[in-house]
Amino acid sequence: MLFEHWIYSLAIAIIAGMVHFRRTGRDYSWIIIASAYAPDLDAFAGHILNKFDANIFINPIKHGDFHNIAVLLIFACAVALVLRVFRCRFVDSFIFAGIGFGAHLFEDALVSKSGYAFLWPITNQVFGIGILENRRDLYGIANTETLIAGVIAILIVGCIRAVYENGGVKRIGKAIVVGIILMILIIPIFGLMNINLIEKVAAYEKIRYIDKWRYIENASWDNSVFHSGSYSGKIEIMRNESNITGEWRSDIIPIKQNTTYIFSTWGKTENIGGKNVPSIGIVELNISGRWINQTRLIFNGTNDWIKKEATFRPRNGTINVFVYVGRWNGYGIFWFDDVELHEKGDDVNLIPDSGLEMGAEGHISKEFEI
Repeated sequence: MLFEHWIYSLAIAIIAGMVHFRRTGRDYSWIIIASAYAPDLDAFAGHILNKFDANIFINPIKHGDFHNIAVLLIFACAVALVLRVFRCRFVDSFIFAGIGFGAHLFEDALVSKSGYAFLWPITNQVFGIGILENRRDLYGIANTETLIAGVIAILIVGCIRAVYENGGVKRIGKAIVVGIILMILIIPIFGLMNINLIEKVAAYEKIRYIDKWRYIENASWDNSVFHSGSYSGKIEIMRNESNITGEWRSDIIPIKQNTTYIFSTWGKTENIGGKNVPSIGIVELNISGRWINQTRLIFNGTNDWIKKEATFRPRNGTINVFVYVGRWNGYGIFWFDDVELHEKGDDVNLIPDSGLEMGAEGHISKEFEI
């Protein structure tokens, strides 16, 4: 979810504000809207700390680290204390800030069956519901179906409040204005973080899928060069565009602890140059989905199909892996095919569609969110 958070939080704010206003005569629904993106501060914090090389943690802050009830309580307390200065009641501010933060977590759960460890520190178990679509097909900022459902929810709760509350329309209007101001303020934040939002949107639009794999711009599903079968994965970057990137990713694959694995692939290269060379790696993830290690196979120069492999044991905490093929700050063409991952002494390949033969280009995989 991205833009949808604003829509769904607005719907929740309208109905929560109505209930609280009828009981107390006070409307703090704007706090819910202002808190709509609070859990995503982990992405901002991680980016800023990395930018200034100021990480004070063993594991850098990543997106998802603030998506839990512990941070919810800290955030709600902080907001309530700040608003005390403006004579807002502590309990009211705490409740509405908590609702706003919690709404974001609930919305994330709606679009993913394996979301985040929402109940940390009580448990590290990852939770999700996954009843709504999360593929951002609307200019890279929202899913059309999920967005429409949110707009319908706003219309329903808006009508309810307008009918059952005198002055309800006016208060709904104020809530919408707060939401608009929030969105206006968020956009410059991306600029301050040196993130080009337009480029991000363009990248979303260029994501392509085949069964069990996805790839972005400068990468393609090639039916003219392959090691076996009829297809291979390809990343091509021209010499005068060496600063751009290309990547492939597989679906998530469960993995065992205390087990030795052999990872291998066939690769072909043509005119590889620049600062970095292409690589294909197996990325290890912990229960929160954090990237904790990568085992890479490197390819360079100009070579016909060659097989490379590496042996590794998952680090402590690894529960899933995925295949990551990356190319950045370089140029040339890289093909890969027949990717394998199996336990040592076992011939069963754990990578589905390891030869990139299944499905048709444009098939939607629900495992990934950028």
